[in-house]
Amino acid sequence: MVVGLIGVILALAVPTTRDILTVNNLKKVSRQIIGLERQLRVEAVRDQMDYLLVLDIPGAGYYVITSDMTPEKKDEMKKNAKKFPAGVAILDIINQKGEKISEGTVKIKFGRNNICSPRIIHLGENEERMTLVLNPFLGVAAVYDQYVEISPDDGFGQDIAIEGDGSAL
Repeated sequence: MVVGLIGVILALAVPTTRDILTVNNLKKVSRQIIGLERQLRVEAVRDQMDYLLVLDIPGAGYYVITSDMTPEKKDEMKKNAKKFPAGVAILDIINQKGEKISEGTVKIKFGRNNICSPRIIHLGENEERMTLVLNPFLGVAAVYDQYVEISPDDGFGQDIAIEGDGSAL
């Protein structure tokens, strides 16, 4: 009977453990960015301070600075930027004006008055692509398991009708 119970427990645990160990890095990064967006939005209002999430496109990473940091502290944060897992890249970022940015750094401001800049972020790893649609002001985030061309007018806070898998968060 004990052996039977252990068998049932293992049968239930193995698929869950396998999924945890094999989740791809692209999904981890997308969850990380969305979680960071939500955290910074809340902290900006709570602390009554502007936060800037700086996405480093060529460096495939990010760091956070505040409006009251000294230039030395900002440089330190930049040097200690968090890197995405190997192979995950920021392909481009579309700002609220519809401009596609694929070089340098992009700053996303989280204002103390809950005014934030919406963005569309395209990520890639090998042949996989992912699109993140962020509108912090409305608290809307959507994730697509492919590279999706979305206009800022269509993508920020409205239903987005496309082919493929899109899941709102």
